[in-house]
Amino acid sequence: MNLELIILRMGIVNLISGSLKITIIYVLFSFSYDSFALEKLACEEFSKPEENVENFQLAELMEVPVFMSASQQAECTQSAASIVSTISGEELLNMGARDLMDALELIPGFNFGSIVNNTVGLGVRGVQADEGKLSVLIDGMILTEQRFGTTVFGSHFPVEQIDRIEIVRGPGSILHGNFAELGVINIITKKGHQLDGGVVSGNYARFEHGEATKNTVVTAGKQWDDFETSFYGKFNESHRSDRIYHDSQGNSFNMVDDNEINSLFGKFHARYKTLNLHLLVDEYTVDSRDSFSDTMTAPDRFTRNTFTTYAAKLAYQYEINEEVKIDTGFDYSHQTPWKRERIYEDDRPDLLREKVSLDHYKFDIKSSFSSEEGHYLVVGNSFQFEDYQHNKSDFIGELPMFANYSAYAEAVYKTKWANILGGLRFDWYSEYKANISPRIALTKKIGKFHYKALYSQAFHAPTGGNFQLNAEYNQSHSANQQIAQLTPEKTYSYEVELGYQFQRNLAATVNFFYNEINDFFVYSLDVNKDDFYQNSDELSTWGAEAMLSYQNRNWGHVKLNYAMYQALEDSSSTFKAVDSNGSVIHERMNISFPTHKASLNHTFPVTNSLSFNHTLVFSSDRYGYSGSTLVHHDPVWVYNTYLRYQDAALKGLDIGLGVYDVFNTQYEYVQLVNGGHPALPGSTRELRLKLSYEF
Repeated sequence: MNLELIILRMGIVNLISGSLKITIIYVLFSFSYDSFALEKLACEEFSKPEENVENFQLAELMEVPVFMSASQQAECTQSAASIVSTISGEELLNMGARDLMDALELIPGFNFGSIVNNTVGLGVRGVQADEGKLSVLIDGMILTEQRFGTTVFGSHFPVEQIDRIEIVRGPGSILHGNFAELGVINIITKKGHQLDGGVVSGNYARFEHGEATKNTVVTAGKQWDDFETSFYGKFNESHRSDRIYHDSQGNSFNMVDDNEINSLFGKFHARYKTLNLHLLVDEYTVDSRDSFSDTMTAPDRFTRNTFTTYAAKLAYQYEINEEVKIDTGFDYSHQTPWKRERIYEDDRPDLLREKVSLDHYKFDIKSSFSSEEGHYLVVGNSFQFEDYQHNKSDFIGELPMFANYSAYAEAVYKTKWANILGGLRFDWYSEYKANISPRIALTKKIGKFHYKALYSQAFHAPTGGNFQLNAEYNQSHSANQQIAQLTPEKTYSYEVELGYQFQRNLAATVNFFYNEINDFFVYSLDVNKDDFYQNSDELSTWGAEAMLSYQNRNWGHVKLNYAMYQALEDSSSTFKAVDSNGSVIHERMNISFPTHKASLNHTFPVTNSLSFNHTLVFSSDRYGYSGSTLVHHDPVWVYNTYLRYQDAALKGLDIGLGVYDVFNTQYEYVQLVNGGHPALPGSTRELRLKLSYEF
């Protein structure tokens, strides 16, 4: 694709002409070559390749660098200009995390709920986040499907090769763009020098009434001088639950047999000096008999939704000198999300109901400059587009190509009392024109105390899936009404964090937030149960989150987290709990989200090789719907335990035994929006055995 065609597709041909447009693009791409580089940090000693996060003590963990700024270079968590949480790979192994859900349940402000068809999504700080408001990345590669912006959880993302997870609660749009309106989850995997060999492992688990999961994992990695490589692969067969699902019409089915989840996940990395290649395969299928709304399928059939991603990332860093580095990258992915099939129990052939694929291309270049005092400036830009292949659906016609050009800059000036950050992102969307999103932050670590004051704006443009659904609805003339295409969302976020390290092994942090989203996307159903999207004027929440961390040689590592939120404005009342009389039950609560949530994660070292972990998660009461009936869900306590024995019988052999939901609470995933879908039953008590051998 030549430059002329790129500019034409982006819609800026009307603004610039002739040689001037070539000059502007050239300046934007070459400007950063002249004067920018990386910041040198006080905590940079912990970012050396030979260091593993699991070897750090608490005081060191407070200094572990994260990579969430526009420069994507190491920043200490206490001074990073975001509300950041980190989870190490060793924590995941000690707690016996089954997948990413177990880890994220411990993050303040995060809450899981159902979407449709036996799928589960994530909400952040009282707001549904599965419609393109949260980016999930692995080594910088986006895992979030880009047709609707949904990330589906549950027996999906493996944890065995994770070095650490960096989690931003709050906008991350300066760097990550359209899908980072409410947060970013960045999974960083172990590289070849950290693995230095291989690991083979397997899990088998059972619920009280049936099989829960069985999987096999293979990991390998090695470094030779300037070259290193690693590979990770996992095959998983599991079930969401072993309980009974009830729809709003009085029908039910046993989920032991009708909610299978299968996944195949593979990741390859190779590095030569500063040239990195990443390859990714993610195939995820979900079978279900629950439907899009309040009913279920006929007994002789079920629905299968398939999500596939095949992706590649090539990145290169050129070092002009110690102060100037330039990063270039190319990302490609082919995704087929929400491929929907009707599977018959008899001999009838499967029926394809919907299949839409997309190819995503992204080109980016950025560079940065820092002084000896640690001031830095980063400038970057990118161009990306999605090309849709419309194979099968009720939509008639072809979807347009969605293109986006972005330019961003971020600068930090350091003083004795404050690190002053200013950032700006410019976006031009082919379908939605221009937007500018600023970011301002004051942060500083002063002795044992640190503070952060953050203001960010974020912009979320509708996706091709949003566009298609509304166009498809209008073509069907459902309910004799026409629906306008969505306009972009705009988010305004204010955050303050205060923290203090009382002792080397004891630290506490508290933060407050206010989020306001204008023109919020609302998934809706008409009287015929046909679905579409519409904009709501405003949705806003405020709240507080607190974290306490304690580590002792004899008593182990304890993390205690708490989060609360209060719903403020909901101009459409879509997320309010409304009874049959039309009265709002709880003005300060959004459906699906508990207003209070707390978690405890404690690993107790019985011996040098034997550890006992237990996690306890409390969620206050919630509201949801079954059809048009409002349903109240009582507060719940979910308690998990895990015993890990390392180097059992022979060196490298690990044995893990876990009991999940010890109290048999039987958690339910309440739908994140008012789509009439009854709560999706979670599992009963689960017993799991894990064997792992490192060589």
